[in-house]
Amino acid sequence: MTTTEPTLIPLPALAPAQHKAQLWADDSQQVFAVVMGDRVPDLSARLAEADVIDHDCLLPGALEPDLQRRAPYLVHLKRESAFTDWLLFEASAGLGPWGVLVCSPAKRLFLRSHLRGLLQARIPGGQQIALDWMDPQILQILLPLFDAAALSAFMGPVQSYVIAGTDHWFTASLNLGQLQSRSVPLAKAA
Repeated sequence: MTTTEPTLIPLPALAPAQHKAQLWADDSQQVFAVVMGDRVPDLSARLAEADVIDHDCLLPGALEPDLQRRAPYLVHLKRESAFTDWLLFEASAGLGPWGVLVCSPAKRLFLRSHLRGLLQARIPGGQQIALDWMDPQILQILLPLFDAAALSAFMGPVQSYVIAGTDHWFTASLNLGQLQSRSVPLAKAA
């Protein structure tokens, strides 16, 4: 008997508005962005003027101005907001990988605490290192490497991670202890 690889059925492309609608499709989930300050020029100024629910620096304590400028921020997004649209569509196209979207039912401060705990990792020799998990390239490499227990701990209160790209959106979630990921093409404007 021979075995064959499952045939993957390509997912249909979705328009930008459809991708955005999927983020808010579940009323029990809130949508956050983890934005890397070193990838978004003048992020602090943008956040000061942004129409968002709230935002926090993921690095704890008082920071030197340069570190504060480069730090990642947790931003609680509003569905209908100029900042949200800019981040999802313009920043992704103009700045490249700026960070990751997080869908979670958790309150912002609880989620912030969990995400802060992910900023350090212990490597096999026992040494602790800084981990920029919110970098889309690192996140996509990292998630499949986890065993079930490590994946569950990493996900914590996060329902899904979403990476808004220029040609597709990538989603990773935990389902029955298994990583489920999918890449949905972004429809090009006609």
